[in-house]
Amino acid sequence: MKRDSMVLHCLSVFVLLALMLANVSFAQKAPKDNFSFPALHKVEMPNVQKVTLRNGMTIYLVEDHQYPTIDLRALVKVGSVYETDDKAGLASITGSVLRTGGTETMTGDEIDKMLETMGGTVETGIEEGLGYVYLSILKEDQDKGISVLSDILMHPVFNEDKIDLAKIEMRSSISRRNDNIWSIASREFNSLIYGKMNPYARYPEYATVDAITRDDIAAFYEKYFHPNNIVFAAWGDFNAKDMQKKLQAAFENWPSVKTEYPEAPKVDYQYKYTVNFIQKSDVNQSNIQMGHIGGLMNDPDYPALVVMNQILSMDRMFKVLRSKEGLTYAPWGNYGADYDHPGVFSCGTQTKSQSTVYAVRLMLNEVKRMATEPVTDEELALAKDSYLNSFVFNFDSKSKIVTRMMTYAYYNYPLDFIDKLREGVEKVTKEDVLRAAKSHLQPDKLQILVVGNKDEFGEPLPALGDVNVIDITIPSPPSEASPETTDESLSRGRELFDKAAEAIGGADVLMNIRNTWIKLDLLQSTEAGDMQMSGEATIVYPDHIYQSISTPMGEIKMVVAGENGWMVSPQGRMPMQESTRKIIQDNISRDPVNFFAKPDELQIQFIGEKPFNGATALDLLVTRKNGSFHLYLDGKTYLPAGVSYQSTGPQGPISVEEAWSDYREIDGMSIPFKTTASANGKKMSDVTVKEVKHNIEVDSKLFEEE
Repeated sequence: MKRDSMVLHCLSVFVLLALMLANVSFAQKAPKDNFSFPALHKVEMPNVQKVTLRNGMTIYLVEDHQYPTIDLRALVKVGSVYETDDKAGLASITGSVLRTGGTETMTGDEIDKMLETMGGTVETGIEEGLGYVYLSILKEDQDKGISVLSDILMHPVFNEDKIDLAKIEMRSSISRRNDNIWSIASREFNSLIYGKMNPYARYPEYATVDAITRDDIAAFYEKYFHPNNIVFAAWGDFNAKDMQKKLQAAFENWPSVKTEYPEAPKVDYQYKYTVNFIQKSDVNQSNIQMGHIGGLMNDPDYPALVVMNQILSMDRMFKVLRSKEGLTYAPWGNYGADYDHPGVFSCGTQTKSQSTVYAVRLMLNEVKRMATEPVTDEELALAKDSYLNSFVFNFDSKSKIVTRMMTYAYYNYPLDFIDKLREGVEKVTKEDVLRAAKSHLQPDKLQILVVGNKDEFGEPLPALGDVNVIDITIPSPPSEASPETTDESLSRGRELFDKAAEAIGGADVLMNIRNTWIKLDLLQSTEAGDMQMSGEATIVYPDHIYQSISTPMGEIKMVVAGENGWMVSPQGRMPMQESTRKIIQDNISRDPVNFFAKPDELQIQFIGEKPFNGATALDLLVTRKNGSFHLYLDGKTYLPAGVSYQSTGPQGPISVEEAWSDYREIDGMSIPFKTTASANGKKMSDVTVKEVKHNIEVDSKLFEEE
């Protein structure tokens, strides 16, 4: 009797859809150049009192009686630069769970409830080069607030449940990091400048997050969180002497500890011209960034570079790319400088795909002009006036003033650094700008990065030089260790695989199937309860899929046509994220039409017997070019009982298991009419087949973009 499981792929496609539903340039008129600005008002600096506690903690106090609130902030000498490569993400998770994980006296949830009743807030985090703890509270609740803040700093417990939640959130962020073109360009350009594994450009992966333990977090905290490593500030409606006493009492039992810090990361940059490209087929605009290493903020040339920034970005790049050529809305140029390590000089914009190479040439020309031609009197005056007239916004709140002072103190900069910078900008001349540009810009040694769809470029990118294609595929977490292959396990695996192919209809039958149409009902399990939906799918082999599903929010369509994909919802049409398209294509490769009809492209290994869906199944490990999956067979009929595989969900990597049942004969072929899917052991959906057809007349418009 002939049998078939064409519908198996359809079910897998709707399993993907169920998974997704679980979480559910024009020319501008040139601006006038004859701006005029009024004289600057004198900036009134607050009275700042500095106190050093016996344990080494430095405290700045600023009275501000304008509002009945008090703010406290601690900067901790710690950062992700002190992580190891194999634990990337450790600092961020530590900074998050410092707050959410609670203390020895209160859980994180109890802290939330207490702050909610007082209208207060506490935030914690660890960034690249510093950690912070911030408290904002009403004046009458200052004692409780100081108690909570000091408790978090001194007695965190790093609750395991909150660590797990923080890791889930980080995995989710990793899974979505290639969705946004701007995020891709910024991240990968940083990697070009510093080096991908340099701490100033390194980022977490699934494997590094999975490797982080509670012991790692506790050890990271214990090494760096000490009062002598902290700059603390308080500002608001209080008496400075009273606040000093309160803080001394809160932290007096916290002893100082000498910390041995790792050597600061080295930035060994080599100037060179490169052209780099990242393909993103779901966009119609290119994101362009170009530049090289920048400098330090304490460089004597920094005031001149600030003025150069204003001219390059707001005057030249803006005028040429936006006002004159109409290629973009927001071009920019910036000589980046940092406190303790060289920043990044970069220029960038986003433009329609067709004008990509043209826009790059225009930007290269403006950088070269900046480093070779003097600026005009008008450009200089406008740049200085723009900077100086916006200078007052550095002082429009006590929060900005105090936070900036803390930062200067943290990096051992003079507390009046910003005033010295303003004085320097006032003195900058045209000659200073040209000298600084010649000294700090290398227009012939810029690294260029383009993220976009090369198929839509008006001129090929190689016109700019040899192109280095960057792979941004997110590495999968380490998979389970497979048993060592033997001649016996491979022979037995191939034997069982052939029996399964024959049980569902035979390879010859599968090879004659051009397309499949399926109608089904879907019961989606969500945290809010079950959601009933219906849908249909048309698959044209090997790589075209049209699927439509009726949801309570309206009809959703997902289409993949080879390397292209898009979605249509009540909100409109949008390109499909490449990550989603790749998941769907991976599902196609698990379609029996593909793998049973092409056994020579697979390695089949018999693993043994395994409990599966309430019965004992024969476990086959199927390995192909783009990964592997487990195929489970009924030990008596050899019909496929289901599959399991690694995929990516809204919260990162997941283990998906599909159980196939309710086989029925349709035209002499055996088809499962029921699929139950689970993710990480939790039920996700039930799919029930209503109708199946093969080799239908397919409307080609299904796969044409609207």
